[in-house]
Amino acid sequence: MVRLHRIEARSFAGFLAQVSLILLVHNLIRSHLLLRMAGVEV
Repeated sequence: MVRLHRIEARSFAGFLAQVSLILLVHNLIRSHLLLRMAGVEV
């Protein structure tokens, strides 16, 4: 079960930074998994 953590930001810029970080980590993990499925050594 995936639990989303509550985002607490003191400004809109802080909120955008946290969302960007979450998306970056998600994309890195997804890319790594796709490369492993394709048989590419990382």
